This record gives sequence, structure tokens and C-alpha cells, in this order.
Amino acid sequence: MKHFAFFKNPLAFCFYFLCFISPFASSNIELNLEYIEQIYIIGTKQDVNDLPGSGTVISNEDLKKLVDTDIQKVLLMVPGLYFRSEEGFGLRPNISIRGTAPDRSGKITIMEDGVPVAPAPYTAPAAYYFPTAGRIHAVEVLKGPASISQGPSNIGGVINLISTPIPEDHMGTFVQEYGDDGYLRTHSYAGLSSKNFGFILEAHENKADGFDTVEHLGGNTGFDKSDYLAKIKLNTERNAEGYHEAVLKLKTSDEISNQTYVGLTQSDYEINPRQRYGLSYFDEMDNQHDSIQLNYLFEYQDFRFTAVYFDNEFLRDWFKVEKINGQSINDVLSAANRGDVIAYGILHNTHPSEITLKHNNRNYYSSGFNFAAELDFSFHTLSIGYRDMKDEEDRLQSYEGFEQFGDGTYSQLSSAFFLGGADNSKRETKAQAFYLEDKIELERLVLSIGFRAEDYSRSEIRWSNILRNKILYQPETKSGHYNLWGFGATYDISNHSKFIFGFHEGRSPVFGDDAEAADNLEVGVRFDNGDTDFEFFYFRSDYSNLVAECRNSDGGDCEIGDAFSGGAVDVDGFEVTGSTIFQRHNISFPLAFQYTKTNSKFQNSFESDYFGTVVSGDNVPYLPSSNLAIVAGFILPSGIEGNLRMARVGKTCSTASCNSFNAIDAYTLVDLSIKKLITEDLVLYGTLENVLNDSNIVARAPKEGIRTQKPRSLKLGIEYRF
Repeated sequence: MKHFAFFKNPLAFCFYFLCFISPFASSNIELNLEYIEQIYIIGTKQDVNDLPGSGTVISNEDLKKLVDTDIQKVLLMVPGLYFRSEEGFGLRPNISIRGTAPDRSGKITIMEDGVPVAPAPYTAPAAYYFPTAGRIHAVEVLKGPASISQGPSNIGGVINLISTPIPEDHMGTFVQEYGDDGYLRTHSYAGLSSKNFGFILEAHENKADGFDTVEHLGGNTGFDKSDYLAKIKLNTERNAEGYHEAVLKLKTSDEISNQTYVGLTQSDYEINPRQRYGLSYFDEMDNQHDSIQLNYLFEYQDFRFTAVYFDNEFLRDWFKVEKINGQSINDVLSAANRGDVIAYGILHNTHPSEITLKHNNRNYYSSGFNFAAELDFSFHTLSIGYRDMKDEEDRLQSYEGFEQFGDGTYSQLSSAFFLGGADNSKRETKAQAFYLEDKIELERLVLSIGFRAEDYSRSEIRWSNILRNKILYQPETKSGHYNLWGFGATYDISNHSKFIFGFHEGRSPVFGDDAEAADNLEVGVRFDNGDTDFEFFYFRSDYSNLVAECRNSDGGDCEIGDAFSGGAVDVDGFEVTGSTIFQRHNISFPLAFQYTKTNSKFQNSFESDYFGTVVSGDNVPYLPSSNLAIVAGFILPSGIEGNLRMARVGKTCSTASCNSFNAIDAYTLVDLSIKKLITEDLVLYGTLENVLNDSNIVARAPKEGIRTQKPRSLKLGIEYRF
């Protein structure tokens, strides 16, 4: 069984061994409670109030309220974010911040513990890897001018996921969940700290059988993912000579998921929204991610210096349908949607056809150094940072195929063959980034001025044979440079309210094309009196060059990896968020909400292999007009608490022209959770997702292929702290 097989992993074995011995090892330990792991870009929730711009911190306490393992649901309460769901489990999220393209979250900077974790942030930022949300301790979302210190993509903002910290004392946690459709999750960690040493070991396993049924063949449509992490900390005592701390973090994960890009036609969705076509039976994602991170901190009085080395490697082979009788997936779906009998027969295997599958086999690598220093003066704080890194994408992609005989039966897969061109290539980027930021405090007014400079060089090579000794294509190395600046200001209107204004230039790198660029503005007010908080922000992004990249989810109508310019685009809108707690008869009723309204318009008319026919004034695909989320809960003195979450996602479209087979109507999501504190260390809980059991269309990817909301599902769990 899988749960016992993972003992073969050395890190997993060490985790269980140390979980056993750590209670004995912790005796007579003198604790140092003041160590700092340098992983935050905002800090605590209280630090958000002092930001010269908009930002959100989702604490560990917040994460435990609804026990989500889907990062898109975790982020539902953050204003200004949009999501395009895919397989229902959040394995490969599509996240947009303030109008950026959501595809694979490639237009925002995804970080874990302050380090970029996209497979190759400059060369191929599309997040086919995303940190496992179930093991994440907290989340930070940074928007506005404060994000200029981060990169490489900072038009919309930054999402920084915080891993489980090394505990201040000996402690551990064990979580076990069971649910519908073979759902199973096990999460455990244990660690301790002494005066000058600390460690933590963590294991997270998650799997499900899936909720879709493959026509004719059946089979598993779920996933199986394992994640292991270890941290070791060494530190000095705090004294007149300063403080030193070093933290080594090691992480490894692997995943197999039976996911497809073949969506449903409109008529098939209306008959059975939980089906998959038999031709998608062999589709499978197989990946592994390994990372090393070494943090060093030195503090002396008002001076702080940090240095970080990081190394990430991501290997994946997404074996999935590429062509159907030589046509793209979307072409066949489009023909079937319009009543083509042959296309409909191909999808249901009542008409003979040849299916070509592709091993989207790619290795990604990124490594580098971050250096940052901060110095506090009497009325301002100066921050300076430098990053030197390189990343690469290596492709060696083969094809296989099989036949549908037209009677519900299928042939075996044929042998693989290799092609040259983009399927046999390597792309690499080397980049150096520098930023300078000064925060000036002038009584009630706080100014923040930031500058960022980027230098990069890009190279590419394609081979015509497997041995890679015959070069097919090798353009000259391309180098470039750009400068960005921004500023933010906060003014204390009263003891509890602030006015915020900010502007920053943003960039998102695109390999082989000009970078996506936009000027970004935000104006807002913030209120917080301790019991109630409220924020309102107006934001605007003027894109001088919106860029989209072709992905397999588009249906194969373009060359995967090619970039397409959408020209000038205007995006604006507003965000409202707030929370409070009501008290009645010793019962607490927490309430929180967020609402985002967004307008997005192309400023040009043009024809594109990617965007299709675009008329000036058309909406940008996959950016809903609105997004509302509400969480209402109760906390009883007996230790019982519950939360109801409702999200309403506005209508959108998979194309700018938006015909009837591209439209995605507004839909609602309702989740319910309840937990009972049995003892101080033991908690029982349950979560009911999609309470209304809706089967709404949440995406069309490819452009006319329907994907639906995950069906109603129940999860029951236990958490034990020791």
C-alpha cells in the first residue's frame, strides 16, 4: 500500500524516527524563543496595517477554519484575485491578481519562504508546479507598489507561501482525513528547539480516486501526491556582538494525477457533467520537485542582513492527448458543438479515429542567491537587495498513439518517436536584479519610494536528433535591461484609519518576446480598531503590451510556448474587504467578506492565432466582472465552532469574441465546516464542499471544452497535537 511504501523514502523514514525519539530528546532543554526565520515579505496581520499599499496575510488560524487543500479556495477571501478552476483539487492553479492572465499563474510571482518556486520564473514561469497547500502554514499576498521589491513578475503582485516553522518548543501534529471518492490525507510534523539548535520534519500525503467517469473504460481520475520537508536551524545567543542564524530547508515531492485537457461539449455536459471521453483514458501527469534553501541572518542593533541560496528542480511528464485525426482538441470539440456528427462520433468512439498523445516531458531548473540589507534610521528605513539567478527549461518530448475502432474498443499504445524543433530543445535565462527602497516616516505621513533594475540574457538551442549533436536552430543570445520605479504613501486620518496612494511600473518577462508591461495605480482607505477592519481600494493597470503564451490547455491551435501580443489593454476596478466579530450570550459570530469589481478592455482590434478575432472594447478572457466571498461562523463556549463560506464568481468568457460556446455564466460555491475541541490537544472536524451539489461550468479549457465544479463531497478529520 502507498502509505507504507513511502517508508522507502529516507526523509520520510527520518521523520517517523525523530517523531518517536523527540519526546525523550526534549528533556532539560533551555529554550530560545527569539529566533527568526527570514521567510516573510509582509509579516503578521498587524504589519498589513502599516503597508504603503494593499496586502493580505492569511494566518495559520485562518487556514484551519475551513481546512482547505485547494489553494484557490484558500485565497477566496483575498480581494483582487481571480481563479480558473481545472481539475477540482487545485493541483495546478490558475490565479490572476488584478487582471493579470490567469493561465498557470504565470503572470504573478509565486514564492515559498521568500524564494521564487515557479518551475523557471524567467524562462517558463507557468506554474505546473505549485507548493502543496495542505502543508502550508500561512500565506501572504502583496499588491501595489510594495511588490516592486519582488520579481520577476510584479504587475499584479506576489503570493508568498510560508512553510511550517520550526517550533519554539518540542511539539508535533498529526492530521488524518477521509472523504468521498477515495479521498485520504495524512499530515504530520514534529520538531523542537534548544538554545542554539532547532529542527522540524514534515510529511504530507494526499490522494483521491477522482469524481469523473471515463466513458467505456472507467478507471481512476484522481491523484496521489506526497510531500516531505526538513529544516535545521543553528543560531547564536543575542548579545552586544549581534545575532547569527542559519536555516537549512530540504523538500521533496512527487505526484501522479490522471488529469486531462479534453473538456466536454455543451450537449454532453447537459447529459452528464461528470463524464470524460474514452480517448482521454491514458492522460497522466507524473512529476517530482526537489528544493534546497539555505538562509543566513545577521542582526546588529538597527541593522539586518540576510543571504539566501536556493536550488529548485522540477521534472514532469504530462502524457496527454495532443491531436485527434491530426486536428486540435478544440477543433474537434468546436465541430461537435456545432452538430458535426463525425466529430461527435470521434469523441464517443462511435466513429474510427487515430489519437496522438504527447509526452510533455520537461525538466526545469532554477538556482541563485538573494542578498538583502535593512538599516533603520531615526525617521526612515533603507532596504537594499540583490538577486543573481539562472533558470532553464529542457524539453525532450515524444509522441505515442492509439486507435479508436468506433465500437467502444481501443488499440494498445504504439511505440514512441521523437521529433526535433521545440520538442527537442533547451532554453535558459540568466538574470540579475537589484532593488532599493526607502520608507520615510513624517509624523502622520509615511512615504515609500522603490526602484528595481533587471538585467537578463536568454539563450535557446534546438536539436534535430535525440543525441543532440545536430543543431536545428540556435539564435544569438538575447540580452536586455529595464528599470522600474514606484512609490506609496499612507496618511493617518485618525488613530484607526489611513489613506493610501501608490503607483508602480510593472513587468512580466516573456521568453523570446518583449516583456509584458503595465503602469499600475491604487488609491484606498484602511480602517482597523482591533475588533473591526475595513478596506477599500481602487486599482488601475494600463498595459502597453499584454502578452499571452500558448499552452496545451488552449486546445492545440498554436505552437506550445509561443508568445502573442494583445497590445494595449486597460484594466481597472475596486476591492472592498472587511471583518468583524459579534458577541451574544457568550457566543462569538465572526464575519468576513470581500468583493472585487473588475473591468478589462482591449484597446485595439486585431486578428491573432491565440486571441482570435478581437475588437476594441472586448473583454479580456477569463477575467470575471465580479467576485464575492463571505465567511460567517460561530464559536461556542463548549469548543464547537463552524464556518459557512459562500463565493459568487461573475460571468466571463474563454475568448474575447465570446460566442455561446465560450461563455461561462456566473456561479456560486458554498462550503460548510464544523469542528469540536475534544481536549486541548485533540480536534475533530468535518467539511462539506459544494453543499448545493451544483455542476456549474467553471472553465472552458480548451476554449470550447467544459470543466465543471467539483461535486458535493464530505471530508472528516482528526487533528492531534503532541
